[in-house]
Amino acid sequence: MAKMVPSEIPELLLADPKRRAERHVYQSLDRELGGDFTVYWSRPWHRFRPDGTGRDGEVDFVVAHADLGVLAIEVKGGTVSCNDQGQWVSVSGSGTPYNLKRSPVTQAMEGKHELNRRLKRLAALSRRTLNMCHGVVLPDNSRPTKDLGADAPLELFAFGNEIGAGKLGEWVRETLMRGAKACDPLGPEGMRALHEIIAAEFELRPHLASVLAHDMKKIELLTAEQAYVLESLAGNPQMAIAGAAGTGKTLLALEKSLRCAKAGDRTLLTCFNNALAAHLKGLVGEVENLTIAGFHELCGKVAHQAKVSVPDLQGPVFYSKTLPNALEQAMQARPDLAYDAIIVDEGQDFDREWYDTLRLSLKDMDASTFHVFFDDNQRIYGGAQSFVDELPKLSFRLIRNLRNTRAIHRCLTPWYDARGAISAGPAGQPVDWIEVKSKEQAYTNASAFVADLVKTAQLQASDIAILTGGARDKCGLFSHAQIGGAVPISASDLRGKNRIWCDTARRFKGLEAKCVVLVDIDQLIDDELIYVALSRPSLLLRVIGLPADILRLKGGLGS
Repeated sequence: MAKMVPSEIPELLLADPKRRAERHVYQSLDRELGGDFTVYWSRPWHRFRPDGTGRDGEVDFVVAHADLGVLAIEVKGGTVSCNDQGQWVSVSGSGTPYNLKRSPVTQAMEGKHELNRRLKRLAALSRRTLNMCHGVVLPDNSRPTKDLGADAPLELFAFGNEIGAGKLGEWVRETLMRGAKACDPLGPEGMRALHEIIAAEFELRPHLASVLAHDMKKIELLTAEQAYVLESLAGNPQMAIAGAAGTGKTLLALEKSLRCAKAGDRTLLTCFNNALAAHLKGLVGEVENLTIAGFHELCGKVAHQAKVSVPDLQGPVFYSKTLPNALEQAMQARPDLAYDAIIVDEGQDFDREWYDTLRLSLKDMDASTFHVFFDDNQRIYGGAQSFVDELPKLSFRLIRNLRNTRAIHRCLTPWYDARGAISAGPAGQPVDWIEVKSKEQAYTNASAFVADLVKTAQLQASDIAILTGGARDKCGLFSHAQIGGAVPISASDLRGKNRIWCDTARRFKGLEAKCVVLVDIDQLIDDELIYVALSRPSLLLRVIGLPADILRLKGGLGS
């Protein structure tokens, strides 16, 4: 029994009356050829000409043998004839004549040449002289006594005589053996190559960009649904809204600010991270009644408006004490600068005393709107959360992770406290944990990865962030103006539409990107920074580092 491809006749072809002759040949070849032969049924091909036009064809049967070579067979059912004009005609059993577009000999010969061309493209076969043969089987015709033409000697044909006598297999062997001695064997590698060319299985995967767009649409819908929280809290002017990374705190804070401003309230949206403040400004632009500013930027600006002198000192005390005190003095000097509504995002980054300063910046400390959005993940911030005592007494907790896919959310579970969050996002792409042997290799991998994403239109440059676990000026990858020799980079607070965000994991706190690549992960030591870094991407996450550091960031996750 020969190795048949397909191994059984498909139901569709069993029921097709036009394939009766081919079914007959299939069964005969299967019976009469041994296991050292492979027979392929119905192999279509397409070739582009130099002028760009195409040529289609099909080989009814391809018979291959590692030692003897390849035979391309054309099968024509019905009673076949050819007139003096070279027109071939097949008459069916019912007596209906069909003009054949091309000679079956020509069809078999074209199939043979096409297979030979494709096999010779392979380096292993390019210098071999392969035994490529062609032939025609006419199951419904008796063998004539003379050749059918100068290009159609009887040896090229098998007729009903051979099939009826069980000699089709013998005809195949004889046809191949005529040229086999003068040619090189196909060999196992040739057999594999032929199979790859005409019968290899394949699975097409969706273009990553379309997959990510689908996932992003789900995340955007989930985020839009989150606005219901503001509706349910509308009657409470002073609230503390808690939630782990990805639960939509920042977008809710922005939405609350926009609603207050639209209602005519003089509104402030503030956060600790200047890069986050710049991002939020970029999202909404100039909005009447709305000020968006990092906390320390706000202190300096209001102090300037109120003509409060601020000592030009730098250092921790300047930011923790001097600037907040200047804001407090400014509000005392200019009560007209106070706000009807203050919204705080990433409230866990604020010192306890700053909340007193912010309350003093309200027109009415007890009745004005004061919403604080903060991350209550106790695994990260520990038990010494003194700022919690300064928050509004009414509270609400967000429990659904809307930002991250489930694949990314799973990476966060070792870094959540016992309450954690519930993943509501799509399944997403698996996280890439890339083990390398050196920092230079990590940079090369990151550069190639993001350059490929942009080059193949998987993502826009501005959808990608490369984050270092250390200092920005210490990251060798950021010392160049471009990634992959083509894509410009920028810090997160200076990002542009066609630039990849390159910054530290710490400065990216509160921000997000569709794709995040983490490098210098040996410097992601404390739990807080690991949690922040892993939670920044919404769709794609690649973590690159030494095996020990990869294992540490996995935090006990299975590989």
